[in-house]
Amino acid sequence: MPYLCCMSHETYMRRCLQLAKIGLPTAAPNPSVGAILVSNNQIIGEGYTSPYGGAHGEVNCIEDCKRRMGKIPSDAVLYVSLEPCSHFGKTPPCSNLIIEEKIQTVVVACTDINPLVAGKGIQKLRDAGIRVIENVLEDEARELNKSFFQSHKTKRPFITLKWAQTAKGYFAPAAEKQFWITNQKSKLFVHMLRRNHMAILVGSRTARIDNPKLTTRLIQGKNPLRIVLQGDEPMDTTIELLTDNEETLVFGSEATNLEFPKEWIQLTKNQAPLSQILNTLYERNIQSLLVEGGAYTLQQFIDADLWDEAYVLIGNKELKEGKLAPRLESKMVKSFTIFGDKVHHFKNVKNDLVTA
Repeated sequence: MPYLCCMSHETYMRRCLQLAKIGLPTAAPNPSVGAILVSNNQIIGEGYTSPYGGAHGEVNCIEDCKRRMGKIPSDAVLYVSLEPCSHFGKTPPCSNLIIEEKIQTVVVACTDINPLVAGKGIQKLRDAGIRVIENVLEDEARELNKSFFQSHKTKRPFITLKWAQTAKGYFAPAAEKQFWITNQKSKLFVHMLRRNHMAILVGSRTARIDNPKLTTRLIQGKNPLRIVLQGDEPMDTTIELLTDNEETLVFGSEATNLEFPKEWIQLTKNQAPLSQILNTLYERNIQSLLVEGGAYTLQQFIDADLWDEAYVLIGNKELKEGKLAPRLESKMVKSFTIFGDKVHHFKNVKNDLVTA
């Protein structure tokens, strides 16, 4: 029996989760996995999932250990935040590598929900005589890769709603004009949200009035796929979303001319528009969606119970009158402040399949 470290499994697994968080923005649609090798109470190798198509966390961890130590000690214990894969995809199975390296003990946070793995990786390790310890910080590991788990479970992206409102509940001025409710520091938070989602959606009226870029330009990170949901009015083809070089999808029921500058997807009139959009995104392996507005579009997602988390930013600026913010009847799980702006974080308990 290999030597097991005197520090708790939870302590080492928390380090795995810290590593996995680093790779989270670029690993999608793969889950981000953190891995460490431990020998004689010392971490001798660390790794996390490379950008999509690259090496998985276990591979990077093993390579890091070999760079440090020359070889993997016989007593080394591998900690990994998700079950090692057992199938060939863009890379070979991590479970095969673990067996080849003769690692004798593997501690796993949670099993993989992907049907191609789903326990097969753990079983392969056990069949090779490797001791596998499961379910160490399982809920935390599932929460970290919530978009991956929710997408596989519900066949739709993980949906986050975000909007800003005044303390009195106004979303925008009555007149159709842009009005910033929150401060510049809150913009950084919003851009971090964008970086952590594979796609972002707004209605065509918001696209016309605010003329947003919907990019991550204020921070380092990949821009999400931008989506515009057309309303009853024709699309303004001069807006930023349709004239720059970033990828944009437009969903609508009104046919456009052949000169339309971005990809157009026709909505079928006898099917719910949101379901059609989410089905299309799932088919394209888009696992997370940030909905930024406007109020009508946000309320559509709320009324259809198609949301998993929501961030409501409350700024110091006020309006005497205006359009009311969306109505969200849910329990707030957290609240924090960004230089005077309040941020309320909500979770949809009915749709929370991460820890189910």
